[in-house]
Amino acid sequence: MKSLLLVFSVFLAAHVFSQDLIILRNGDEIKAKVTEINETDIAYKRESNPTGPTYKLKKSKVFFIHYASGDKDFFGNAEPVQNNTRTPQVSAAPDKFVYDPRIGTEGCQIKKREGVRVYGDRGNEIFYRNDIVYYGFDFTYLKLTNPGKVGKGVEIIQKYFDPMNEDLTKDFLPFGNLKKWMKQPSIILGSPVYPNYKYRDYHGFVTAQNFCIDFNDLQKIVKAYVLREKSGVGMVINLVNFNKEREYSLLYITFFDIASREILFAVEASGEAGGGGMTKHWATGVEGAVRGIFIDQVYKRRWTNNGMIPGKLLFY
Repeated sequence: MKSLLLVFSVFLAAHVFSQDLIILRNGDEIKAKVTEINETDIAYKRESNPTGPTYKLKKSKVFFIHYASGDKDFFGNAEPVQNNTRTPQVSAAPDKFVYDPRIGTEGCQIKKREGVRVYGDRGNEIFYRNDIVYYGFDFTYLKLTNPGKVGKGVEIIQKYFDPMNEDLTKDFLPFGNLKKWMKQPSIILGSPVYPNYKYRDYHGFVTAQNFCIDFNDLQKIVKAYVLREKSGVGMVINLVNFNKEREYSLLYITFFDIASREILFAVEASGEAGGGGMTKHWATGVEGAVRGIFIDQVYKRRWTNNGMIPGKLLFY
């Protein structure tokens, strides 16, 4: 009888303190029992000390809570509410795409053949969202660094951009494979941003110096997109530089809030180019950057800040 009571007591204690999981915006996870949620804070007890002190977290630091029951609560940006009103988000979505020739920097530091750096403080969200819209490859601000080809930008774009985009979308990084590799079956296809390249400066495509796009310029690019969707998370692969001297393809994998155009998470990555033919040579580098670096290294390992990235891979 005593043994039965002991088993029942253990079961009851485990039931009373079923584990909740608090997911923070910086990627940290807290195993806990949530005891209270109010307008600004979340109170909880640690799983390791259920009879101990009660801790509090600002809701603005929490992405969502996965309760032991299986239910989830998402907290958005969780800004404090004053006078029962909230400042609405204003969409920065334009109705016409405009090319900005000021975007990007020539003569910037050359990157590693295989390297990475991450930007944005909401990277953890992309692992849990089920409303991601994929917009494909953006060639609009891409440049080829090759002193021997300066002056041939018009010819190269007209001859190679369409075949390269086709190779990337059908053979190297097809949409179905991206969904499978990222384990995100709910991603849907949006209208591709690829046609935006037609507004670019064809003559300036080839440069003698290395070319980079910083995070602030990347944000300007995203704000200029004309998209059909009004909400959700946009995903786009922004091609930046094909560097002939170091034989790498440089790009960003960019995730942004469609309504506000705020970049949630951006991964700057490079992959080693190789192989014959203009399109396949640089597409090989793009594949290496997206699958070999972003998916296999960053995404699968959930590296959401640069402190997680080993020095041999990190862009300085």
